[in-house]
Amino acid sequence: MKDCNYSERVAGVNYVEFLRVLHGRLKPATYFEIGVQFGDTLKLANCATICVDPRFQCEINVLCGKPVCHCYQMTSDEFFGANNPTAIFGRPIDFAFLDGMHWFEFLLRDFINTEKHCASRSTIVMHDCLPPGFYMTTRDNDAVNHPESDFKGWWAGDVWKIVPTLIKYRPDLSISITDCAPTGLVIVTNLNPDDTILTTNYNQILTEFKEMDREEFEHYWKNVFIDHAA
Repeated sequence: MKDCNYSERVAGVNYVEFLRVLHGRLKPATYFEIGVQFGDTLKLANCATICVDPRFQCEINVLCGKPVCHCYQMTSDEFFGANNPTAIFGRPIDFAFLDGMHWFEFLLRDFINTEKHCASRSTIVMHDCLPPGFYMTTRDNDAVNHPESDFKGWWAGDVWKIVPTLIKYRPDLSISITDCAPTGLVIVTNLNPDDTILTTNYNQILTEFKEMDREEFEHYWKNVFIDHAA
């Protein structure tokens, strides 16, 4: 079956440049990042920072103007199980970028755990939630070279399902989907650190959204994206 190809609709400014602009506009006092890898997005922050990655691969200067940078080489689940970002910073998270493991349930947990340490005025940004092709949404990173894929080698996983989840279970949130190349960014504001709906319904959500389904994916592009595009 031929791949979906929405690449012309994810042809905006590169996501790293967009995040650079966002840092300049938000001017956060605290920044939290999950999924650092090479450090291209981490280096953008000039404020107190916490970053989490099970295997840092940075070969560039990521400290830049940061007064302090706490690096935790572990999974995000391990981090939240043993650490309190609010206590480390001495205040809530102002700006968070979530780009960890590309499985839906991981991003859902990362969002739940991060929001608990935010304020209503904080901003959470999530990566890879607007994949232009269906086959890159596989949950198996070894299957990224599907013979019918238009994007061989690309892996966004199924984290895009966080968007319909938040729309259904958290209508109180403000959600904007951007066309940042190459796989979009989702910006979430109007946060509520005391909300427990996602935690309470966690298992139900996984049952409802976990299976990979092409029809569901195309519905997302043709309906949800249009309604929430920034």
